[in-house]
Amino acid sequence: MAQRREAWLDYVRVMSIFLVVLYHTPPRIPLLDEAVVLNLRMPVFFCVSGFLFNEVKYRGFLTFLKHRARQILVPYFIFSLAFYAVWLLWQWLHPAGKDLLRPLVEIVKGDPATVCQPFWYITCLFSMQIIYYFILRVARRGWATMAACAVLAGGYIALGYLIPDDVNLGDYLRVWRVEDALLFLPFYAAGNSFREHFARLSFKGGVTRSLVLVALAAVSMTVMGEVYWMRDNSRQLWAGLFLAIRIVAGLMVIPAYLCLGKVVAAWLGRNKVVELIVVSGTVYLALQNYFIAAFARLMGHGLFVDQPWLKLAVALLVMACIYPVAWFIDRHARWVLGKSS
Repeated sequence: MAQRREAWLDYVRVMSIFLVVLYHTPPRIPLLDEAVVLNLRMPVFFCVSGFLFNEVKYRGFLTFLKHRARQILVPYFIFSLAFYAVWLLWQWLHPAGKDLLRPLVEIVKGDPATVCQPFWYITCLFSMQIIYYFILRVARRGWATMAACAVLAGGYIALGYLIPDDVNLGDYLRVWRVEDALLFLPFYAAGNSFREHFARLSFKGGVTRSLVLVALAAVSMTVMGEVYWMRDNSRQLWAGLFLAIRIVAGLMVIPAYLCLGKVVAAWLGRNKVVELIVVSGTVYLALQNYFIAAFARLMGHGLFVDQPWLKLAVALLVMACIYPVAWFIDRHARWVLGKSS
């Protein structure tokens, strides 16, 4: 039986897609991007992915792997290789002496930074789901699973302090973004382990509950605003602290964010446009940077710097411009997304 579509979940996901586009749209506004957008976009994405994960429908690991490969790896390789072909054409027309095989190597390693940087999320999610599948084999869903994932994330962060300073552990775990999969695993576990709690949670539980949820979100944003400078600090201590704080802050803001999605859903109801954007999330991830770059070239990079309010306007425009492409793929080429017609 098909799972009933939850309107509030669609609004949560479409808001997160928009935040991803907003984050990549220039100019960079540190407090907005680091304290608000960075704290919301990926933690919520992975939490919702965990919310939707249901291992019961898979007969075994091979069935699970086949399904995940079709839904994740098919669009990953189709888009990445298509962009790589375009990149090769551009290099042929505008020779710059670049390593022509580098993007292909990046694609194989699961980090297509040159041709489709946002797709790190796709490979990270694939690795994360495999890790989580095996965690569920040994830990019961709930606090035990959440604790196991927190230990893995915390252990990875702590390991950074135990190895020599000249060794970058991330270099060894960046293949298929296993590094990020470990760090974001607590969000996935929270969404899956406490699915029923999140489904029932709302601002309607009373003034006290609403104030607590809003206060947690406010504290989360404030903390991220105070520590964003740690993110690019070269000292390993600050980098590790930032990662740990980001996990805690992200978990604090998720409940209020989900409740906000429920408020919007109650106000607007189901919306076909929102639903199409949600099912076409991979298309938005793939195309956003190209559309943003096109607008930057047409409008002039200086205009973005001098008029920061354009960040919001351009992000909305990019969302609107990608929509026809998403509609076409959903209607006529669903195989691109690993889905049947």
